[in-house]
Amino acid sequence: TLEQRLLANNYIETAEIFRDLKGNLAVNVLLRRPQARIVQTDGADAYIAEDGTILPVSSKFSSRLVLISGAGTQDLIASQNIENSEYQSLFELVKYTSADEFWRAQIAQIVIEANGELTLLPQVTKQKIEFGEANNIADKFSRLRTFYTRILPQKGWNSYSRVNVKYENQIICE
Repeated sequence: TLEQRLLANNYIETAEIFRDLKGNLAVNVLLRRPQARIVQTDGADAYIAEDGTILPVSSKFSSRLVLISGAGTQDLIASQNIENSEYQSLFELVKYTSADEFWRAQIAQIVIEANGELTLLPQVTKQKIEFGEANNIADKFSRLRTFYTRILPQKGWNSYSRVNVKYENQIICE
């Protein structure tokens, strides 16, 4: 019964409660860790956990995570788990940026546009990064890394206002 009460909390992934040989009550809990925060202008915010579960925002802590905003965030929060939903490609993008130290520090926000394409807003520079759909993620980030390591050092960090990597084998800078 105690395990079921613990599992009712969305932040708890697994819970095991038992007594040891001395009669002490032992509790083993595995927590879900937030990977991104969904922000809405007219509704409640939420987190996306490592396993794709949508978690409510806690009043006890706030994690420094990539923000997700824009069209469809209401449906995103309502989905409860995005790992096997229409938002799975977005979830793959979040996992990719969370796994890489550079992108975790660089990408501040992911904006879902009305047409379903994504725009990334960086932490440091002023460029809007037009990412397109969340496919070919590794290739797009490879081209984006080329932009940060080869183009920006020569042209300056704020020389461009828009960077587009949604087309195959291209980096478009304006």
